[in-house]
Amino acid sequence: MRNILLAIMLVVCLAAAAAAQNSNKYEVFGGFSLSSYDTGFGGRVVGADDRETAPGFEASGAGYFTNHLGIEGDFDGHFKSKTFTFPSTLVADEKLQSFNFLGGPHYRFSPRGKLTFFTRALIGANHSSLTNGSFTTAGGLLVPGTGGSETDFAMKLGGGLDVGWTKRTAFRLGFDYNPIFQPKDGSLNPDFGSRRTRNDVLFNVGLVFK
Repeated sequence: MRNILLAIMLVVCLAAAAAAQNSNKYEVFGGFSLSSYDTGFGGRVVGADDRETAPGFEASGAGYFTNHLGIEGDFDGHFKSKTFTFPSTLVADEKLQSFNFLGGPHYRFSPRGKLTFFTRALIGANHSSLTNGSFTTAGGLLVPGTGGSETDFAMKLGGGLDVGWTKRTAFRLGFDYNPIFQPKDGSLNPDFGSRRTRNDVLFNVGLVFK
């Protein structure tokens, strides 16, 4: 985990250095994000689907070495609260948090009027936690909750479209495939005993400042 975070910090520093050396060749994004979270709980937990929608946020910054190619540092978080029914404890209030810390190349194509398409391939870490607020047993007994968390290798592959608003700002629409590689002994891996890829999908919308 420490090595991954150091690598992300290096990417962010390189992006800042690129921006400093290239006038007006930087951008910062912030906005709303929506995750289609791959729970793997479908058919195992009553009230849970294989996918759950989790709202959140995304923030990123990119510095460009050329007019097209740059390095991006990206951070996002998504949150979900839901009540599930388990065979052994009947009812549980669950709170999910998922954070990505990623960095990598960002490529923007030549503008077509006010439209600028871009693509990116980011790598880094995902930290997710699941907190059980409380359990209600078959006998009606309220039991204090427990929780678990894990940090896994993750990627973000995708891109989007910037729609120019002013000379220095644009609206961004983005889409990413966000695979998260859970180890077989991961505390949040529903396929405990075998490795699993959590196939999340992310949508985002917000403002870009250039």
